[in-house]
Amino acid sequence: MLAVIGFAVGYVVGCRAGQDGLNQLVKAWETIQTSEEFAAMIETGRDLLTSAARQAFETGGGVLAGEVKGAVGRLRAA
Repeated sequence: MLAVIGFAVGYVVGCRAGQDGLNQLVKAWETIQTSEEFAAMIETGRDLLTSAARQAFETGGGVLAGEVKGAVGRLRAA
């Protein structure tokens, strides 16, 4: 997750640094995409989506609706 935050900060800095900054940003993004941390983050996201979909099919969608509602509430509070 820190890599994605670092990329966002790098994007802003890169935009201000002109073409050279943007080239460095592209290289940084390529590095992030091939990192173990990024792969783990993607895998965790897939696992969460798979689990939510499985629960939705098993319970007829009631649990998933509650989870989505709870997640939206937590995001609004943050």
